[in-house]
Amino acid sequence: MLKNRIKRKPTIGEAITALLLVIAVILISIKTALVLETALVLGATAAALVALYLGYSWEDIEKGMIDGIRNGLGACIILIVIGIVVGTWILGGTIQTMIYYGLKLLTPQIFLPVGFMLCALTSLLIGSSFGTIATMGIVLMGVAEGLSIPRAITAGAIVAGAMFGDKVSPLSDSTNLTAAMTGTRLFDHVRSMLYVSGPSAIISFIIYSFIGRGYAAAGSVDFGTVESILSTLSNNFNISLLTLVPPAIVITLSVLKVPAIVALMISFMSAGIFSMITQGASLAGVIEAGANGFVSNTGHELIDKLLTQGGINSMMSTVAIIMAGTAMGGILEKCGILQVLLDTLMKYIKKPRDLILASLAGAYIMLLATGEMMVSIIVPGRTLEPAFKKMKIHTSVLSRTLETGATLMCGALPWGVASVYAQNVLDVGLDYIPYCYLPFIAPIIAIIYAFIGFATFPAKSEES
Repeated sequence: MLKNRIKRKPTIGEAITALLLVIAVILISIKTALVLETALVLGATAAALVALYLGYSWEDIEKGMIDGIRNGLGACIILIVIGIVVGTWILGGTIQTMIYYGLKLLTPQIFLPVGFMLCALTSLLIGSSFGTIATMGIVLMGVAEGLSIPRAITAGAIVAGAMFGDKVSPLSDSTNLTAAMTGTRLFDHVRSMLYVSGPSAIISFIIYSFIGRGYAAAGSVDFGTVESILSTLSNNFNISLLTLVPPAIVITLSVLKVPAIVALMISFMSAGIFSMITQGASLAGVIEAGANGFVSNTGHELIDKLLTQGGINSMMSTVAIIMAGTAMGGILEKCGILQVLLDTLMKYIKKPRDLILASLAGAYIMLLATGEMMVSIIVPGRTLEPAFKKMKIHTSVLSRTLETGATLMCGALPWGVASVYAQNVLDVGLDYIPYCYLPFIAPIIAIIYAFIGFATFPAKSEES
C-alpha cells in the first residue's frame, strides 16, 4: 500500500520541523542516557517516519540508508586500520619513547609550555584527548603540585594541548568522523585543520611560556612522580629512536599526499617489524595487538592506563556512530529534507564568508544544546556539505570549521562532555577554563580567515 503513495518534496516548514524533530529525539536520548550510538539510531528512526509521511516507501528509505552508510565506509575502514596501528605502535615502544624523552625535558621554568606540548604530542600519537587527560594529564597535575603551580592553570594547559593533538591526529576518532560527515579525505582535513589549530597552538604556547616564567621556584620542586615513570618505562621497554620510524612514515606519506589507508598500513607493517627488533615481540604478539590492542602490565597504574590502548575492537563503537550518523543523513537526503533546507539557505548566503560563518554558528548552536561534539559535527556536516560543493569551496574548509566550533570548544564549555570529563579526572573546577586558551583563539583565527578569504580553498574539479 505504501508503495502506491505519491512521493513529494517537503515544504520548508516541514523540512525545518523534520530536522528539529530528529535533533530533539537525539537530544532527549542523550540526556536520558549518554549513549550516542542508540541516540543516532533513534534519530534515524525519526527521519524514517518523516520519510514515510512524505510518501516514501521502505525500499526508498533503505536505499537512502545504504547510500548514506556507503559515504562513511572509507572512514570506517580507516578507523579499523588506526586501531591496528595504535596497538602496534605501543607494542613497538613508539609512544613510550616519546613520553620518556618528553618528560626528560621538564624543568620549572618551562613546565607549562612543555606540559602543553607533551599533552599535544601524546594526544597526537594515541588519537585520544580523553586518554591523554586521564594519563599524561594526571602526571602533570602531580608535578605541578611539586612546582607550586596553580592547578587551574595546569589543567588549562593540559586540556588545550590534548584537544590540539587530537584535532590534528589522523588516529583520532572525531577527526575521522568529521572527515566522513563532510565528504573530505582524511589528510586533506588534517592539513586544513592545521591552518587554524597551528597558529592557535603557537599563540597558546607563547602565553604559557610567559605565564610559566613566574613559577620558577626551583626550591620547591618534587619530580618523584616523573622519576617513577621514567624508571618504569626504561625498565620495561627498550627506549630507542628506532621506535619513532613508524610515526615518521605516516607524517612523510601524508605530506606526499599518499592515501590515508595506504600510509597507515605501511606504518603498521613497519611498526610490527620494529616491535620485533626493538622489543622482541613475536608475530603472534603483533597480530594480537592489532586485533585487541596492547595490554600493559608494568605495575605502574598511570603507565598501564596510558599504554593499554588500540586494537580493531576498540574502534567498533566509533564505527557504529559513523554508520548510524550516515544512515540518518542518507534518509534526510533521500526524502529531500536537506536539499530543501540547503536551497533556502543559499538564498541568503551569497559569499564563502557567510557560509563559513554559518557553519561555525551551526556547530556552536548544536554544541550549546547538546554538550556533545559528535552530534555537533554530524548534523551540520550532513546539512552543509552540499552547500560547500555548490559554492565550489573545498569541503576541508567545512570540516575544519566544524572541528573548530564543536570539538575544540567542547573542552572549554562548562557542560561539554570533554569539559566535564576533564573536571572529574583532573579534580578541578571551572576555574581552569579561562586558562584553556586554544578553544578561544581558534575561532577568532577562523573568522579572520573567513573575512579576508585566506585558506578558503577552492573545490577540486571532481568535487564541484
